[in-house]
Parts: sequence; structure tokens; C-alpha cells
Amino acid sequence: MKLSQSRFIEEMTRQWDMDWVRIGQMVEVSGDIGTIKNLNAVGNLDVVFANQSKFGTHAHNCHPTSDIKYFDVDGTVTHDYTSGILDS
Repeated sequence: MKLSQSRFIEEMTRQWDMDWVRIGQMVEVSGDIGTIKNLNAVGNLDVVFANQSKFGTHAHNCHPTSDIKYFDVDGTVTHDYTSGILDS
């Protein structure tokens, strides 16, 4: 499901109460760096990982609150869901 940025934000807010997540935002999932490309059909994030030799070039299904960190444009962690407790 390819969404515009505004529709993506609407869906992230509706499904996850996460109005701050953006297409193109850098994340770290289980220790691997990637970029959010969109939402998928089940409402999870489609993430393309930087390490293409390990993950390939396609998007991977990633749960938005499971072992994931979100970064701002400066590379600072803004939200951390890696401790088992939903931190923000």
C-alpha cells in the first residue's frame, strides 16, 4: 500500500497513535539501520535496510513498536521501543 506522506501520518495516528512517524525516517530495528518507505497491507512499516548484502533491496515488514528506535534528521533517537516498555 503506497501512501502519500499525509495519508501515511493519518494511518499511523489512527492505527498506532504515532503521529510523529514519517516516510523517509531513519530507524534501527533489532540493531540494523533502515529507512521507512511506507505502510504495508497489515499496517506495519515497510523498512528498507542499509545493509543490502544482509537484507537485499526490498522492503521488510517491521512492527512499529517492536525492538525499534526512531531517529530525527540529526540522528538523535526520538523514540525507543527496544526495552520492552513503550518509551517515548
